[in-house]
Amino acid sequence: MMQQSKWLTFLKWIPIFLIFGFIVLPVFMVVWISFFSTSLITFPPKGYSFKWFVELLHHQEFMSSFLLSLKVSFFAMIISLVLGLLGSIALIRYDFKGRKILELLFLSPLIVPTIITGIGIYIFLFNAERLIGIDMVPNLWALVTAHVIICIPWTVRLISAGLLSINPSLEEAAIDLGSTRTQAFVKIVLPNLRPSIIAAAILSFIHSFNNLEISLMLVRPGELTLPIEILNYVFWKVDPLIAAVSTVQIILIGILMWIANKFISIGKVF
Repeated sequence: MMQQSKWLTFLKWIPIFLIFGFIVLPVFMVVWISFFSTSLITFPPKGYSFKWFVELLHHQEFMSSFLLSLKVSFFAMIISLVLGLLGSIALIRYDFKGRKILELLFLSPLIVPTIITGIGIYIFLFNAERLIGIDMVPNLWALVTAHVIICIPWTVRLISAGLLSINPSLEEAAIDLGSTRTQAFVKIVLPNLRPSIIAAAILSFIHSFNNLEISLMLVRPGELTLPIEILNYVFWKVDPLIAAVSTVQIILIGILMWIANKFISIGKVF
């Protein structure tokens, strides 16, 4: 009976391992190909080398697009955090008419396909440009604004979850002891919200950094984000250099998530 129970337990784990392998295999293949020594991708490989990572440092287009993606993602993260925090406070701490509608409005970018959102933002800005006579597209801040729109759902959801887990009586006790409402919020609520805020910052940054569809609509000529530059490169050539770029992305995002989880336990936020 013991042997039969062990076999049943093993059989239960087989579908899990298959699903996990199906998810991880593409990532493994990308990392593996990035170390191929030849520009022609063949299996089995003829050798291994780090030359593609060295070449990546000297590839001006990839480096410029990487820096632009960092800039856009950083500004989008900061702005969406501020708006997400204010929106979460309004949704969780106050009861007013239209609160549910406002909540759905904040979360709507998760429902609408990103490509539709990008087209809609472009059409709106283009028509606004014709009305007011100011260049709005393509524009760096138009791109940042569009990224803020798709990042806000993540910040609102995570910060709202953090606010719901904080007992309002702690803030009320601080006010009863002489603190103003602002002081109580800064000294009591914000420290307890830190895990949610950091998790929201990480996920919004990653979501913005990897976005392709919205960026396609709003980038200026000659200034491309990293996902667009990767797409352009693949149109003309497929070699291990593109795998090296993807490997760097995987490593950076993995390290970022690991560090965040190490210090704030992101898993407890969800």
